[in-house]
Amino acid sequence: MKLAFSTLGCPDWQLPQIVQTARRLGYDGVELRAVGGSLELLDRPEFTADHLPSSRALFEDQHIEICCVDTSCTFHSPNSPERREQVELALKHAELATRLGAPLIRVFPDKIQTGVSREATRDYIVESLQQVAERLPDAVTVALETHGDFAQAETAAEIMTLVNHPRVKLIWDVANSAAAGDSISHAGRTVQPFLSHIHLRDARPVIGSEHWLPVLVGAGNVSFSETLAVIKELNYDGYVSFEWEKYWHPEIEESEVALPNFIDSIRELQSDATKCSGIGK
Repeated sequence: MKLAFSTLGCPDWQLPQIVQTARRLGYDGVELRAVGGSLELLDRPEFTADHLPSSRALFEDQHIEICCVDTSCTFHSPNSPERREQVELALKHAELATRLGAPLIRVFPDKIQTGVSREATRDYIVESLQQVAERLPDAVTVALETHGDFAQAETAAEIMTLVNHPRVKLIWDVANSAAAGDSISHAGRTVQPFLSHIHLRDARPVIGSEHWLPVLVGAGNVSFSETLAVIKELNYDGYVSFEWEKYWHPEIEESEVALPNFIDSIRELQSDATKCSGIGK
């Protein structure tokens, strides 16, 4: 198991601060989502043709991997031109991932639209993922996050079964699936055949909202000890990425607090033989 953090948790930081913090705190990798206050990675000057080699070298020189390039792409629209546009956008991010040496891009399912059935929405998502997979660069995989109306592990796994492509995988967002009613153990077993990446954060329910609020480790309803135990049972050796949703929730703790809190909590659990002996490496 390797540890990363999503830059959603430090949305205003520039690349040097991101890399330096990952190195100083002992993270293995970084998941690119926000840079310099923007989620539009394709428009960032750091990733233009002139600057991309030096941006990539910044990570490589510090031995920090870019484990995933996150997109905002969704495939739920009943409008086929809109879905095609999202497919093309996903492929542009896949090209960026290739140039950065990242093996994965993240996409969303996402929400069942008014007047459209769950089954029809599912089929739109399946078709779009197949279209992305057919044109992916050789070294990149597309991963669908357990998110939105398809946050439950079984609904996401059903999509994977229907897509039936070796380069279409799942990102298990533990908090999302828990908020949708999954137990951690059931969700882990369900996603295991398709699993390529894990998002982890503690969070708690909010009255009147389907979304749980991110909180520091131990203050919410997501058991890290249970999650790590399930990860061990699954023999998962990929990335567990801390997705601290600071971009969406500016009121939560600052990055300087949350990033060390996460990795220190994981290390403590790893060293506590009574809770999760042998987890991690």
